[in-house]
Amino acid sequence: MTNWHAMPADKAADLARALYALDWSWVLDDAPAIVEKFGWHTISSRPRRIMLDVGFGPDSGTIRAKNGQVTSIELQLTDFADNPAENAEVTTAFDSITAAITAQLGEPTARVAGPPMQYRWAGAEATIRLERSAASVWLYLVTNARLALDDRSIELDEQGLL
Repeated sequence: MTNWHAMPADKAADLARALYALDWSWVLDDAPAIVEKFGWHTISSRPRRIMLDVGFGPDSGTIRAKNGQVTSIELQLTDFADNPAENAEVTTAFDSITAAITAQLGEPTARVAGPPMQYRWAGAEATIRLERSAASVWLYLVTNARLALDDRSIELDEQGLL
């Protein structure tokens, strides 16, 4: 019997919707209010990163920043898979969460085959990104500026320019 767990798809979709609608300063000094709002627990806080426990243990969430400005919030939605049966559960969880988020936010604005596979729902300032690695599912809220830089780095790497 497995001990593998995933956030229920409806709760993950509610979280995605709440993050998508989040209206805040994006200043790292204001991040503790976001942590409190969502009921997460701060594990450690540094000038460029706040490590969180969002329900899957220490480091199951991170708020990243550059020069005091938050660039992303990263949240683990499933345990890490340790065996083939759990790998199948990751795929099932990803598909269920995708459907639930789509029901709340509409069709993804982008689908990236990966690896890792991801779906995106773009907003005016930030994008919700649901990502499936081989071992887990993660939800991100990423500023559009950070996402553009990340995409550009991947593009340059694929061209062999990095």
